[in-house]
Amino acid sequence: MSASRALRPPAIRYRPARRTDVETLAELGSRAYRVASVEKRRDFYTDHPRFTLREVRVAELDGQVVASLVLYPLTVYVRGQRLPLTGVGSVAVSPEHRRRGVGEACLRAALRELRQRGNHLSALYAFRGSYYRKLGYGVIETVHQCAMSAANLPASEEARRVRRLLLPDRPAVETLYERVASQGHFAVTRNPAWWSQRLWGYPGDWVVYEGRRRGQIEGYLYYDAEVSRGPFRLAITLAECVAATPEAHRGLVGHLATLADQVEEIHYAAPADGAWLTLLKTAQNLRPGAEIGPFHDTGGVANGAMLRLQDVKGALEMMPLASGARGEIVLEVEDPVLPQNARAYRVQARDGRLKVAPDTRRRAAPRLAAPVDVLAQIVAGALSPVRAAEVGLVDEARGAAEIADAWFRSRPVFFHQFNAF
Repeated sequence: MSASRALRPPAIRYRPARRTDVETLAELGSRAYRVASVEKRRDFYTDHPRFTLREVRVAELDGQVVASLVLYPLTVYVRGQRLPLTGVGSVAVSPEHRRRGVGEACLRAALRELRQRGNHLSALYAFRGSYYRKLGYGVIETVHQCAMSAANLPASEEARRVRRLLLPDRPAVETLYERVASQGHFAVTRNPAWWSQRLWGYPGDWVVYEGRRRGQIEGYLYYDAEVSRGPFRLAITLAECVAATPEAHRGLVGHLATLADQVEEIHYAAPADGAWLTLLKTAQNLRPGAEIGPFHDTGGVANGAMLRLQDVKGALEMMPLASGARGEIVLEVEDPVLPQNARAYRVQARDGRLKVAPDTRRRAAPRLAAPVDVLAQIVAGALSPVRAAEVGLVDEARGAAEIADAWFRSRPVFFHQFNAF
């Protein structure tokens, strides 16, 4: 058999899942992941707070379901505006059909479907980054993998305002999350079912910071304790820290500091803005390479969500720009997976948005050439086009990188660990 014939992608049949597929999906998921029973996987497909069976896709080979994935309908905040985003997740391939191109064929079909139905942006968490980079996804979320002692955090008098969360506090906490997330970049919105069916049922401790006015919730923490080393050598995983005011943040961090006599380690995947590193009294990393949720550690800086532009023109035109953005460039896109994107566009910033059209002019203009995975990082504000040009990730001429840099500059992307899909 020739090499070219061996590498030919399998002729899968990609289609929406049907109710008659549920048992097959449950068994496939159980065998693919090896972390949940068939019963739990059945519940996953029939009673999930973020998707229904309509969002599940399967791949058939010779009439047999050999792979599946979920297209999560999500909404994210970008510069205070809500944008639709499809989460691609729960990708499962039968163990007997791996290393045969089935998973990749299924994902390529999903990308074509998303483009055809007008879903301009998708995101995922990679089991291996290189696998998804070749499909056009670029890393947009990085976090600091902190493994610190409670004694290394600053004390604060504001910790006196931290108390255990009570049942009547839940609506205020849900509202607070949306308020803080709306100020972030690619922060995922949460529907009531996600809170009620998932988050409020997690074991562990929820605490809130109550402001000067009674009942005014300005921040909260959720953490879970690992007790295998005894009651005075606890290791806690801080899964979420949300604060709307500086006082609330000082109080919540101060609360963690008060646990120093009992808590030996605190693990937290913190936003990559350097704030939590600055909070520490001295630099510390108790467990280099610690595994925290869906993140992959790279020297203490971990990769989280990856972004894909299915329709470059549509994605650019929906994206709100940084304040005062202006200028015009010619953007040349490389996209071997979705060749409809592989063309030159004339892109102009106008009234806080981008106007995108095919480049039909022949006059000289600032030009930026980028692979679609790197372009996703630039659009999300995760990578400066100036720096990308300096290290050879993109090619630029006549100052195009400087113009684009001003369009997309933002705070670091932070999806929040509880939003992993």
